[in-house]
Amino acid sequence: MQLDRQTDASITSLSAYSTEFRPSIWFPDNPVVGAKGTTSSPTSSLCRDVCQIIPVRTSTSGTTLTPAQPWNESKLSEPRREIRFQRQKRYVKKAKEVRQSLKYQVAELSALLDQLQRVQAFANAAVASKPALATWRAIAVRQKERRLESEAEQRKLRARVARQSELIHSMNELLQPSIAHSPVESSEVHSSSTTMLFKTLMQELNPLHALTDEVTADVEFKLSTLPMQFAMVRSWNEEMTFLESSHATIVPFGFDDTCRALSDALLTNPRGSICCDGILDTQGFKCRLDFSQELGGSVSLLKHSVTRRYIESDRVVFVSRMLTEGQGTFEGLYTNGVAWYVLRRPTDDSSMVLETYSRLMPVGLDVISKIDERGSEFMKALARADQDEVDSIIAMFERMLLDEIQSIL
Repeated sequence: MQLDRQTDASITSLSAYSTEFRPSIWFPDNPVVGAKGTTSSPTSSLCRDVCQIIPVRTSTSGTTLTPAQPWNESKLSEPRREIRFQRQKRYVKKAKEVRQSLKYQVAELSALLDQLQRVQAFANAAVASKPALATWRAIAVRQKERRLESEAEQRKLRARVARQSELIHSMNELLQPSIAHSPVESSEVHSSSTTMLFKTLMQELNPLHALTDEVTADVEFKLSTLPMQFAMVRSWNEEMTFLESSHATIVPFGFDDTCRALSDALLTNPRGSICCDGILDTQGFKCRLDFSQELGGSVSLLKHSVTRRYIESDRVVFVSRMLTEGQGTFEGLYTNGVAWYVLRRPTDDSSMVLETYSRLMPVGLDVISKIDERGSEFMKALARADQDEVDSIIAMFERMLLDEIQSIL
C-alpha cells in the first residue's frame, strides 16, 4: 500500500515537471502539404503571413504596410534543439534519481515484508502448537494431582504405622512384664498388668487437664437448640488420624447440684468393676461391653477408663482417659481415647453450659480402604458404646428434673 502511494506521487511530480517545460507552440513532426503540392510547415506559412502584414514605420511617411523580411527558420533551430536537449537531459536525470529512490524504497519494503512474513510464520507456528501445549499442561496438572494424592496417602500410612508401633510398644510394656524370679499364676499376671495399665492412664490425667484451655480454644462447640440435650457424633479430622466429637448444652439447674449429679454419672459405673479406688476425685473402671445380640456374632469390647474431677473457681473439669480393646471378632483392634467435660458457672450474661470434647484414635483399622468390613463393624460397636455414655448423661438430667419438680410440689 505504501509502495503504491509513493509510485503515484512520483508519477504526479513527473507530470507536473513535463507540463512546466512544455513548449507554447506545437510543432508536428510530419510536414504539411500546401495547396500547390509543395511541402511546407505551419511555422513557415505563419512566418510568411506575419511578415507580409507587419507594419513598417519610415522616417518620411507614416505607417505603411511593407512586406517584412522572410522568417529565417535556420537561425532558431540550433537554440531550440539546445533547449530541447537540456530539457531532456534534466528529465533523464530526474528520472534516474526517481528510479534510484524507488529502488531504495523497494529494498526497504522488501526487508520489511520479509520481517512481517517471519513474524506471521512465528505466530502461525505458535497457534499450531497450542493444542500440544494445552495437552502438555493437562498432563502436568494431572501428574501433580496424583503426586499430591500419593504424598497425602503416604503421610497417612506413616502416621498409622507410627501409632501402631507406639501402641504395640506400650502394650508390650504393660501386658507382658518380665518375670525375673519364680513364675506366677496367669490371674496374678493379668491383675498386675491391669494395675500397671491403670497407673499409666492415671499419670496422664494431670498433663491432659493442663491442656484443657489449649484444646478447647480451637474447638467449635455445637450448642444444642434446647436445654439438657446431649449427643456424641464422631467424625474424622482433616489428617484422618483420629475421631473427634464436640457438643455443648445449657443446663438450667444450680451449679452445685449439677456438679454433684455429673460426678455421680462420670465417677460411677454400675456395669463395670472399680479398679482404682481410694484416690480423691478419681475413679477407674474396667467393663466388658457385649453387643453380640445387637450386631450379631461374637462382638464385645473390653474398656478401661480413668476419670478425675478438677474443681476450679469458675468451672469444674472432668478428664477421662480410655483404652478399649476388641474381643472375639474384633481381636487386634484397639482405640486410644481422651475426653474433657467442662461445666462452666453461670454469669450475668450467660447461662450455665456443659461442654464436652473427646478424641478417639483407632489402632488396627484400615481408614483408607472402604471395604474393611471388620473395621466398619468395630466402628458401629464404638458408636453403640458412646450411646451408653450419652444415655447416662441424659438419665442424670432426667433425675435432676424430677428432683426439681418434686421440690416444687
